[in-house]
Amino acid sequence: MEGLAESVITSKGQTTLPKKVRDALGLQPGDKLRYAVLNKGVLMLKVQPIESLKGILHYDGPPKTLEDMQRGIIEGATEWFTGRGDAEEEEARRTAGHAVAEEAARK
Repeated sequence: MEGLAESVITSKGQTTLPKKVRDALGLQPGDKLRYAVLNKGVLMLKVQPIESLKGILHYDGPPKTLEDMQRGIIEGATEWFTGRGDAEEEEARRTAGHAVAEEAARK
């Protein structure tokens, strides 16, 4: 997606995602979004059903916990999205990891 897009936050904290954002993420009505709060912004990802991932990765090591997998997803997405490789990225990963742990504790 080229260029920037913006929208307005309503008094209820709602916004309409610009069409170019919806198109870039392949969003349809009813889709869910996941947000990772970083130091300098927010990473927004379309939630994919876990079934869509079956068989795409081959791993021969010991089993991973759901928290380990969520942390890895956030770390990979953060690295891909930001292109960072410095201390700021590490802080973003720690922050995102805490959010994953808090979410898991609520469940």
